[in-house]
Amino acid sequence: MSHRVRRVASVAALTLAMAGLSALASSPANAATIEPMQQAPSSTVLISQVSTQGPAGILDDFVELQNVQASPLDISGFSIWSCTATGQQTLLATIPVGTVLQGTNENPNAETGRFYLLANVNYSRAVPPDQSYSGDVQRQGGVLLRGAPTPSSPLGARIDSVGFTRFNPCTETAPAPAQTGFADQSVIRFAGVDTNVNAFDFTLISPSFPRNSTFMSPFPASFHSTRVQ
Repeated sequence: MSHRVRRVASVAALTLAMAGLSALASSPANAATIEPMQQAPSSTVLISQVSTQGPAGILDDFVELQNVQASPLDISGFSIWSCTATGQQTLLATIPVGTVLQGTNENPNAETGRFYLLANVNYSRAVPPDQSYSGDVQRQGGVLLRGAPTPSSPLGARIDSVGFTRFNPCTETAPAPAQTGFADQSVIRFAGVDTNVNAFDFTLISPSFPRNSTFMSPFPASFHSTRVQ
């Protein structure tokens, strides 16, 4: 596990993040019920790519985040949750203190890019993750991104989500394409745009194209992933 990120936040921020999640630590499987979808699309950080399974099997999954705002963004204490089609969510990972992502107005002195890659410990792709987790992103479930915990939102405010089935609480309006089999596939958000309609915002590609915090530029000329019809 590699954290190529700028360490700028205080220990107090970590204390707040851990306090917000402390209630979950005593509950079975860190489970909770997902609230209704947020009203406004996110204009700061988004779930930019998800793979629910891969060549190494059902647990070969990853979640990629992207800062889509102009300025750098501190995502310390943000959390990633896996959700089921029945409305339960399980904590996958909490972003460490000091994790700052570059903005769209690139700073040549920045130590990271705009992306952050989290992956299951069974992840098999070549690009190394910034952070590992042991939970499962279910093929017919979804993924939820929350902000850092606050007194008014102890789990963290819901920022973005993507689901792969209808009526899934993580699905925004209409589901993203579901991955099939164990090919190297993912759903990706090409333009960094959030319409709150997963079916519009994501497309299925093969092979997947995971990007971690060392990725500093837009899609390179060598990117040849193809949309899966």
